[in-house]
Amino acid sequence: MTEHDAYLALNLVPSMGAATARAGIARFGSAAAFFESGGRGLADLDVDGRRLGRARAAAFEESFGAVDWRAEAERAARSSLQVVTPADEAYPPLLRAIHAPPLALYVAGSAAALSAPRCVAVVGTRSPTPYGRDVAKDFSYRLALAGATIVSGLARGVDTLAAEGALLAGRPTVAVVGSALDRLYPPENRELARRIVAGGGAVVSEYPFGRAADRQTFPMRNRIISGLCRGTLCVEAGLTSGTLITAEHAMEQGRSVMAVPGRVTDPSALGCLKLLRDGARLVQSPEDVLDELDSLPGLAPAPAPRSSSPPPRGGPGDSSPVRPPPADPEERRILDALARCGELQPDAVVSETGLPAYRVGPLLIALEMKSLVRRSPDGSCSLRRV
Repeated sequence: MTEHDAYLALNLVPSMGAATARAGIARFGSAAAFFESGGRGLADLDVDGRRLGRARAAAFEESFGAVDWRAEAERAARSSLQVVTPADEAYPPLLRAIHAPPLALYVAGSAAALSAPRCVAVVGTRSPTPYGRDVAKDFSYRLALAGATIVSGLARGVDTLAAEGALLAGRPTVAVVGSALDRLYPPENRELARRIVAGGGAVVSEYPFGRAADRQTFPMRNRIISGLCRGTLCVEAGLTSGTLITAEHAMEQGRSVMAVPGRVTDPSALGCLKLLRDGARLVQSPEDVLDELDSLPGLAPAPAPRSSSPPPRGGPGDSSPVRPPPADPEERRILDALARCGELQPDAVVSETGLPAYRVGPLLIALEMKSLVRRSPDGSCSLRRV
């Protein structure tokens, strides 16, 4: 069994999330060794600081024995789908760096489109206003013409318009769906999915064959949409929209969040207005989006998710720290600490600033969204550089 096969097999185990898989792989030394263990002896497995427990361990042991990964691989091949796992070079580098990278990606179309250098997520409500429809399609069209790869969710509304805008520009686009590729949802977008594949893009899912869309699958897929991208653009969203979940994922992943302003009296604009109030980058044109993407040097992580020493600062060719605009006193204390110390973990920010820990987390998120601070895959923070 290869590592690729093992990741595919683990992805077929019910409730086998990325955190559990990571813990099992660490214990056994490889994905193949973990799967070939049959799931035995996992009750004391430490998953993010908690023991797996006997009940879940017993369920995993039963599930490991029932997995038929060979049949899944054969079905993918018959369906002309590529299955990409963290063991493969084709696995997108940006996605590899997020907290819970998917164990497998089922890809219809071009897997290379997932690693395009200028991916930007365009997300929003399923029921946009005429203004939102125009913005979603126009921005996506013009961003695609400028060389950006539009990533969306293939849902109704803004997602559909984003994909159509990119296709109108004749450029590849990526759609991440919240169901298995053989249970594509919504069904009326099947033709759009075919056009995306024919246009050199990709339709992607982490779900094995047969998995229908439900309330759990959509929030999970949102982390992939943001994880593939350098930045996430929110066009229109209500206060309870799933778009805000995608924005939250982007912030947690250390990616840029941008929002288009709307009318304060329009319910479909309230989510974006909230993001802007919390520090998202206000964008009024595709050029603003491109400027934001191009201001994020060094965002792409190393090919493998392992820590490394920070690069030396101050040498020839080293970039200069961003000069921050006026900030409130607490934000200024964090910026001054980062300017003084360089790269700091959040607990070190607490020590250096004297701010309470419960304040530092939200402040760091706000500074990230203002493009004043960048967060590395290992969680450390530093001033953005230009």
